[in-house]
Amino acid sequence: MIIATVIGAILFLPSIALNIALAFGAPLGMYAMNGRNRVVPKEVRKAFIIPICMQLIAMYTLLSAGKVLPMLFPFEITRILAFFFAVYLTFYTTTVLFSTSHKEKTVMGFFAIGATICFWITAFGTLNWD
Repeated sequence: MIIATVIGAILFLPSIALNIALAFGAPLGMYAMNGRNRVVPKEVRKAFIIPICMQLIAMYTLLSAGKVLPMLFPFEITRILAFFFAVYLTFYTTTVLFSTSHKEKTVMGFFAIGATICFWITAFGTLNWD
């Protein structure tokens, strides 16, 4: 399970990095939001703050559920969060795979599928704890 956790964290990093870059105005819009804008408009950039925070919490949850980092929450809450983020990433991956942007679909889709699988493996791995 630790291997899937580490691989999942590595595959999840590009998504976090992309959202941070988009929030700062990097011209990477073709990898997000259906490729509508090359550079995300200033008024939309603020909307990336909540997903960035959520993704960082998801990353920490993944690493703590996989016993790589210490848990901040009781085990039961960590388990629930692990399954919550696995479901959340499943829906996120679906939206990426149905994107009209070829770059988002192929590049970010690869990372999203891999991270989602690893989140599910880690979440189900928490069921084996005593």
